[in-house]
Amino acid sequence: MSETNDASLGYMGEFHLSSDETAGNLYELVQVKEFDVPTGGTREQVEATHLKSPDWRRTYLSGFYEDSDFEVLLNFRPLSDTDVMLEGALKAGDVRAFKAVLPENGEPVAQIEGTCKCTGYSRGRVTPDGVMEATATFRIVTVDDIEAYVS
Repeated sequence: MSETNDASLGYMGEFHLSSDETAGNLYELVQVKEFDVPTGGTREQVEATHLKSPDWRRTYLSGFYEDSDFEVLLNFRPLSDTDVMLEGALKAGDVRAFKAVLPENGEPVAQIEGTCKCTGYSRGRVTPDGVMEATATFRIVTVDDIEAYVS
């Protein structure tokens, strides 16, 4: 894709999650309002400075990866298929496949696939004049590089 000077909206973005640990089929979560773009975690840096470290500089070794979390915000609809699936994913604590679809000008152009665990599901609050929202929190287990969208 060629570089443009135009920013783009997230309109027509999608987030899909497998319905259980063994399912190969991904289910598109319904009424997603926004989501963090899933990315790999950071890598811990362990200091290895010694008395003769070159150029009076601290030295570091790369250590363990710190997994990253991301959130999906959606309109909460009690007992909808999406609500039931997210609650089940939290209770199961299993690893599930996901696919995040990234749009440009309302057209899907890129995707990120991987696996994650649901570590939180909050159904938010009920107010007299506000839309009920839920937030699902996921922890990355594996994540692929961003690639061209495949329907």
